[in-house]
Amino acid sequence: MVQSLSLRTLEITHKTGTLEIAHCPLLAGPYSPVLHQVSFSGRYANCSSLLSVSLKISRSLGEYLSTVGEIRRRWNVSKHLELWFRAEDTSHRKTHLQPGIYRQRESGLRRSVDKLLEIENDLYEEFGRCATQLSDANSIHDEWDSYFLMQHHGAPTRLLDWSDGALISLHFAVRDKPTPPKSGSLVYVLDPYWLGELLRQHPDRKDAEERWKKYWKKNPTGVDEGEWERLYLPSDEDDAKEPLLATPETPMLWDSPHVTRRVAAQRSRFMIFGTDPSWLVKMEKEERSRLVSITIPRGSINRITQELKDAGITESVVYPDLDGLGRELKQVWKMRR
Repeated sequence: MVQSLSLRTLEITHKTGTLEIAHCPLLAGPYSPVLHQVSFSGRYANCSSLLSVSLKISRSLGEYLSTVGEIRRRWNVSKHLELWFRAEDTSHRKTHLQPGIYRQRESGLRRSVDKLLEIENDLYEEFGRCATQLSDANSIHDEWDSYFLMQHHGAPTRLLDWSDGALISLHFAVRDKPTPPKSGSLVYVLDPYWLGELLRQHPDRKDAEERWKKYWKKNPTGVDEGEWERLYLPSDEDDAKEPLLATPETPMLWDSPHVTRRVAAQRSRFMIFGTDPSWLVKMEKEERSRLVSITIPRGSINRITQELKDAGITESVVYPDLDGLGRELKQVWKMRR
């Protein structure tokens, strides 16, 4: 039984599971690209009573902003507080909400977490060795700046990019698509204040803070007692052997300084993963999770791209440099040729 049907939100109730809903004729046509998202989770996973599923679909810029506003109201997030947004392609479902260093190889296999942490540290050290002469001298002041810049310029890390700008993330959702688009996109919406409090109360966080205090008492020089966040930095071979310096399992939210114009323009926020590659994926499925996705169907990609351009959200705005300008002009050429 379909309770309400609109271009923004599809709410469905049904007694049984995904297969019966997937065969419902009312879900055919324009909603078929998002059928893979119909699922039941949390305490309703095996429930035989009436269920409710909400698929948020935006086919225009106006619908997208309306849906973001609806999410804010539902979560009761004050107007002065920021939501976080992240764009992903629907064709990359196996790696959704996972940082680059943890994504599976094309074969579907993934190395052990310990091995990936070792690889990440090797890349981190090489970036630190080479980046100074290639970057603005004022952009790298410490290990954190180096780590965030490494991520921001495309190297694989445990960092997951977010933005507190809804339109910036929508731009990333529709850019670089072929004509015609072969896949749609998702924009994830997160309440970082809710997640931050959840992580602060997590036993893994408390364990990390206690381990750092013990390490600091043994090694009081060179580090501060309150710098437990350093456990999330890549670890060299010696640090990796110290149990007190083990990388936490849960992720951490981080407000990075705007060390470059690009970071500032994209209103970048970061989530630093621990040792669980799927932590955020599992958290999204929890019943009271404040992490949801908005689907951008592939048939709406071109329309939204034009609407964003009309609103002034273009490549040279998101990438305020000559490379961004060049890509923007290339997009104009593709439209006119």
